[in-house]
Amino acid sequence: MNEYSEDPFQMDEDLKNDSGGDPSTKNSALLEDITPRYEDPTYHSQSIMYQDREEIRSKIAHIKLEERNAANNNTTEEDEEEVYDEDIDDKFDTEQYNEQLQAQNGNIPHSQGNRIEVKAGAEASPILDEGAELTPPENFAPVINTIYRSSFPQPVNFTFLKKLKLKSILCLIPEDYPLLHQKFLEEQGIKLFQLGMSGNKEPFVKISSELITDAIKIVIDPENQPILIHCNRGKHRTGCLVGVLRRLQKWSLTIIFDEYRKFAAPKERPMDQQFIELYDEREIVKFAKENEFLPLKWD
Repeated sequence: MNEYSEDPFQMDEDLKNDSGGDPSTKNSALLEDITPRYEDPTYHSQSIMYQDREEIRSKIAHIKLEERNAANNNTTEEDEEEVYDEDIDDKFDTEQYNEQLQAQNGNIPHSQGNRIEVKAGAEASPILDEGAELTPPENFAPVINTIYRSSFPQPVNFTFLKKLKLKSILCLIPEDYPLLHQKFLEEQGIKLFQLGMSGNKEPFVKISSELITDAIKIVIDPENQPILIHCNRGKHRTGCLVGVLRRLQKWSLTIIFDEYRKFAAPKERPMDQQFIELYDEREIVKFAKENEFLPLKWD
């Protein structure tokens, strides 16, 4: 009977017959066990089956990839509408303006590019009904003292705006200011500041910090107050500017974001809140202190 060492590191040359026989003869069975049976037909068929399975898996993965690419390339009308809905908050609503104007004075305006004009021969002066119910613009609210915020005012809001005795309006949209609005401002002696900026959009479009700094300088100057700040909906660009004002007032970010979300809901933008948090206020603080505009206090 052959005896083998229990040494786990036993080498082939140690596997010898105790009776002194030829080790190559005695170890042939062991060598056969550790040599792959490439000529075994069973092994060959298993290898083919494995290759077939791999080919099937590869084809399935390729089909799934093609389906994903097709789904990404085939944008439905519903998908396009959803994207447009996200952008409408930043775009001046010409159709709404025309409807408001027609309801206000019966004239039918027409647009040329971004500029809104009234047909020749129509009444160009805005109608101010002093006895009518006062209608504030959407998202209207006091910010601090005589600094106000709102959406883009419509003609129906003119009588309300007159009651505010505004000195200035700061517009944050890039489109040309409507002619009827310009006429109203001229008649009321209101100065128009316009710093057109794009709203934050993932991932490339960002609000300009420089424009926000310029806007803050206008807003906190008492010579320009009472002042109304507005963009299109009074949510995002206006919300970012007001958020920076709150930082100058030393509000906590938690309270600033709560106020932002109140006006921006249900389309709060994380990039807006990030902008408010990361805005570098050193330049505006220096400017405000040099001109004694800080601290901002309630009257």
